[in-house]
Amino acid sequence: MQLLFIIFLGACFPETVEPEPSSVPSTTEATATPVIPVNPPEVNPPNLVIISLDTVSAERLEVYGGAARTPNLNAFAAGGTLFRQAISPFPETALAHWSMLTGALPAVHGDVPAYGDSRYSGPTLAQLLSKAGFNTAAFIGGETLTNRSTGLARGFQLYDDQYPWDRADLKRPGADVAQAATTWIDKQERQQKPYFAFVHFFDAHFPYTPAPPWDTLYDPNYQGTLTGSDADLRPYRDGEKTPTAADIRHIQALYDGELSELDALLGPLLQALDGRNTLVVITADHGESFGHNYWFNHRDALWDEVIRVPLLIRGPGVPANHQVDDQVSLIDVTPTVLKLLNQTIPAPLNGTDKSGLFTSKAASQDIAFAITDPFRKQPQFASRIPTFKRIQKVVNGKATAREQQAYNLSDDPYEMSDGQSVPERLDKAWAAYQAVLQPVIARWQGPKPAKRTPDQSEYDRLKALGYVDEPAKAPTPK
Repeated sequence: MQLLFIIFLGACFPETVEPEPSSVPSTTEATATPVIPVNPPEVNPPNLVIISLDTVSAERLEVYGGAARTPNLNAFAAGGTLFRQAISPFPETALAHWSMLTGALPAVHGDVPAYGDSRYSGPTLAQLLSKAGFNTAAFIGGETLTNRSTGLARGFQLYDDQYPWDRADLKRPGADVAQAATTWIDKQERQQKPYFAFVHFFDAHFPYTPAPPWDTLYDPNYQGTLTGSDADLRPYRDGEKTPTAADIRHIQALYDGELSELDALLGPLLQALDGRNTLVVITADHGESFGHNYWFNHRDALWDEVIRVPLLIRGPGVPANHQVDDQVSLIDVTPTVLKLLNQTIPAPLNGTDKSGLFTSKAASQDIAFAITDPFRKQPQFASRIPTFKRIQKVVNGKATAREQQAYNLSDDPYEMSDGQSVPERLDKAWAAYQAVLQPVIARWQGPKPAKRTPDQSEYDRLKALGYVDEPAKAPTPK
């Protein structure tokens, strides 16, 4: 039996509240019943496994030239294709995942954290595959992707978002997530029925508390007192303190340690899938900021360390030891996967099938768009081509040239030198964004769901993760 295996690495979400984990795995389906195109099941259809590694920056990974050692990801990349410029459309978990698993831009989904659901009324990837005869299950590692917070259980017959909550670490242990997913996958293999498993790891997310030996691996000689705990880093995240250069290096080293530890956690799961006819996609929803006067966070940032994420694909029909320099977006994941599974792609979508880039040398003309939460103060809009990035302030629902940032990525990949001349392709990027967004809104955006009222427990969990806005102002990104 073939296996299509996707790995997502990365993120979190806006000022919503987090639900308590369900006492039993959730099986909530969408209340709307979208018209779902159906392809008859193949005799031996490939399976799909998506693993989402929350809050992972591409540039920090060894496989992308970064410091964090990732032997499992390195070996994976050697057998497949690596996309060097994959861009997330949103720097938080809920909306980033909704966009990845539908192919629709974040604005189509609305204020998911406030409502605990998406306004998207079309079929999700899980609904499409369930309708096509796949068994579907999700295994959730973090508070920000529970079904009560996101409504993402649509189409999943099992949505396992239950686990004891650890106030010190704020996540479900990755080993537990991997074990639950592996057990379910093994059962499907024995039944010889196609399946789709979504496996979400939260281990790289703040706080940065890697276990030994990863806690001292990258900065063993640090002489300061700062740790990666919430208590230590909260004043920096809230803009009350500015870290020293040595402190920044140390916190980056702790984050890199989490990335290496996460790579090790992936090992047994990847090994369990070895030797099968497998198509694997590895990506991330967003990364983390360690500069630009915006410390140890991601919600209000559109620099590449936050929105440039890993994307690697391996499997049948995918060239090995190959790299794609062209730019793609996470909204392209669902249509690309559906194409590889020989399924019909719903229309219209914002994302497109990118499987042709495995062999094509032609450069895409796509602009990658990203936004921060439009319901927060100082929302931003980014438009990006492979060589240039423009970040604009959004005022009254429209991008403005005031206080914009412009970076020549060819000469300045870390976006340190602002004020470059905006190329013609990005001069009218807001109009181009609206041109692709509005048809999808018209087709698929449903009414606003009813706002949910969080209880104190939910509020406390979200506050611990940094998704409750306090009176103290966060730093102004520079």
